[in-house]
Amino acid sequence: MTTGETIILIILVVAAAVTLGGIYRRDRRRLKQRRSILFSQCLTLLEGPQLRQNDLDYPVLTGRYQGHSVHIDAIIDHIAVRKVPSLWLRANLMAPLPGMPTLDILMRAHNVEFFSPSNDLPHRLDLPLGWPKDATIRSDDPARLPPPEILTPHMNFFDKPQAKEMLLTAKGVRLVFQARQADRLQYQVLRQADFENPVLAPALLQDLLDRLIAIHRDVATALTAHAPDSKAPETHS
Repeated sequence: MTTGETIILIILVVAAAVTLGGIYRRDRRRLKQRRSILFSQCLTLLEGPQLRQNDLDYPVLTGRYQGHSVHIDAIIDHIAVRKVPSLWLRANLMAPLPGMPTLDILMRAHNVEFFSPSNDLPHRLDLPLGWPKDATIRSDDPARLPPPEILTPHMNFFDKPQAKEMLLTAKGVRLVFQARQADRLQYQVLRQADFENPVLAPALLQDLLDRLIAIHRDVATALTAHAPDSKAPETHS
């Protein structure tokens, strides 16, 4: 190969690298923009809504709903083998529940739910009457849990197949819901988790937030009712 041919080859390689780099940056910008609009129609639901997006992650939405602080995010789950990736929506009500141990109710557990604390909780509980049969129930302190019938009316959350998890802790309540499932064909061919219609419907988020408040209200009332009575003051004759 002559010197001239070598120079031409180097130029072609550099040009190809620059072109590929430009395509890569363009695709990243498009992907970030596509994901950034997930909550675009839900902002009016909250007081003082704030969005934060880290690189290519889906944004995090925070604000206040009916006087409570809320934190909503979405994560891609492509861990499970032979399953189409899911986009899980995590809605958190940041309202304390003093005295509440951790209680996790996870549907159709496959032991790959990295977004759930279920596997880290030491005690597995029997299924209470009226609770979904596919639920795995775990806690770190079953003896301090409120009576299960307090949560029984809220088990209708799991009537929808997209409902995945209900988590209660002393810090608040979380609901996990499948917002989207990836396009099966594109994932099988390109191994890319592409979620159609990336904009979340306000009605879905509002339903989750209303459920969170109702769960928190009932559990907080039960915890107060079952709290040990304070010691009566001593009297002196």
